[in-house]
Amino acid sequence: MNALRAIFRAKGLMGAHALAAIREESWLKIGVVGTAAVLLWFGAYAAFARAFYWLQTEGFDKQPAGEGLTLAQILMARMLGVFALALFFMLIFSNVLIAFSTMYKAREVKFLLNSPIDIRTFFLARFVECVSFSSWASAYLGTPMLLAFGLTTGAHWSYYFAVVLFYIPFVTIPAGIGSIVTLILARVFPRLPRVALAVLAAGTLAALFVYLKRTLSAERLSEDTLVSMVLQATAQTQSPFLPSSWAAQGVLAAADADLSAAGFRFALLIANALMVVWLAAESAHWLFLPGFSAILGGDHTRLHPLGRGPLGRFLRIVEVLPNPARALVAKDIRLFWRDPTQWTQFAIFFGIMAIYIANLGNRSLDLAGPGYRSWVASLNSGACALILASLTSRFVYPLISLEGFRFWILGLAPITRAQLVRQKFFLSVAMTAPFTLGLTALSCALLHVDAIHFAVSIYTIALANFSLAGLAVGLGSLYPNFEEDNPARIVSGMGGTLNFLLSVGYIGLVIGSQMVILSWHAIRPDHDPTRFALALGAVLVFNTLLSLAAALVPLKLGLRNLIATEF
Repeated sequence: MNALRAIFRAKGLMGAHALAAIREESWLKIGVVGTAAVLLWFGAYAAFARAFYWLQTEGFDKQPAGEGLTLAQILMARMLGVFALALFFMLIFSNVLIAFSTMYKAREVKFLLNSPIDIRTFFLARFVECVSFSSWASAYLGTPMLLAFGLTTGAHWSYYFAVVLFYIPFVTIPAGIGSIVTLILARVFPRLPRVALAVLAAGTLAALFVYLKRTLSAERLSEDTLVSMVLQATAQTQSPFLPSSWAAQGVLAAADADLSAAGFRFALLIANALMVVWLAAESAHWLFLPGFSAILGGDHTRLHPLGRGPLGRFLRIVEVLPNPARALVAKDIRLFWRDPTQWTQFAIFFGIMAIYIANLGNRSLDLAGPGYRSWVASLNSGACALILASLTSRFVYPLISLEGFRFWILGLAPITRAQLVRQKFFLSVAMTAPFTLGLTALSCALLHVDAIHFAVSIYTIALANFSLAGLAVGLGSLYPNFEEDNPARIVSGMGGTLNFLLSVGYIGLVIGSQMVILSWHAIRPDHDPTRFALALGAVLVFNTLLSLAAALVPLKLGLRNLIATEF
């Protein structure tokens, strides 16, 4: 354990130095990130508090629905269970990706493997980093809901301590499961061809799509009442075999001052968390080194002739581009294809989109009022724009930083910094535009929106492709991190956080203005057409100018920083 203590001490010093380095950052960036983070937290708290208050006072009556509980209290408890279950599975997925980057791709892995420590100690050190790296965002976004739940329901004081105590073993279990899955995949997948992996992933997504389409069909939802539908849909979250159910029921028991029930479920979580960590450490002892060796030597045992294979055929598309843009585009695509953490996360995005599309097309919208249909259509545009912001923040923002220590090679190549920035910008637009525009058109068709909603939604997403790409490339050039080769860590820095917050702010302004004008058009069908046309034109002009500013200003600032940087 002395080696483990030394590793933790070194990580602590590195973290302290990173915090101290914040003083060297731009005060504008610190102020924007800090203010936006605080406003987002309080905004989420206000929304959850209002929703819980409405459930208790206006949403349902206060008559007991069984065992002395009101219907509102049952629904609120079910909502907490749904949140815990969703967070549990999200943490499993995120830990699979983070564990692969942390245990196999990080720069210090080779150094640690050459040091006099055993594999179990090495795994525990990397595992703690995985847990902290994957769970801080859920803690930040989950605390507003949990605090609002406690304050609006008048929970016992032990509830607030239970939230903190239950969180640590709760996030440890999915981290351990994700680590075991990563160890198995790293051991097995290097032996499988990429075509087999693609077919397996496509089959999994297709099965998930069919299942959700069948279980959440519009006919079934229209036949059930709202309350019975919610209770039936959330019944599976109360399974006694789910760690999320243990955490939710334990926290609710603490809220009711039932400390014995809360203590039992806390002990259950602790025991299972320790068991999962032990199983993961033993799995690492037997699987890590063979998997690491297979990943490290796999690319050297296969020949990749130019123009052959799926990647080679895809790269023929970029042959129409002139050099040096063609060479840079081909390089970026190859790097993306060769990094499993990159294309795996991209595949997960497609999986989420399949789930989203599977739940669209609810024909009950045809019976709703025009104002409600307009509101749903605008929310759909906002969802598509947020997906685009996630894509640009995760995959586009790190492009400049991923050049790393090899950036000086570009300085020797016959290419200017302006050409490099433009190449990253247009590559982003070319990669995201077909995906997001197709998603917007398909979702609008499934929602049966009218022509004006369809046209405005397509125009808004087209603008967002250019503005969010410019924002990501510009801020990635303005705040590059050439010392990091892990895209997830680059994105999680202050520059990546600033990029995502500004992207969300831009989306809020654009979608908000679109929602106001289209809702007015739907609610007031007898309005003056000339007046509506002028108002719609003003909104479109505002969105266009805002999009130009969001794209051009960061690009100009980022290019100026790259030109002034010495390598």
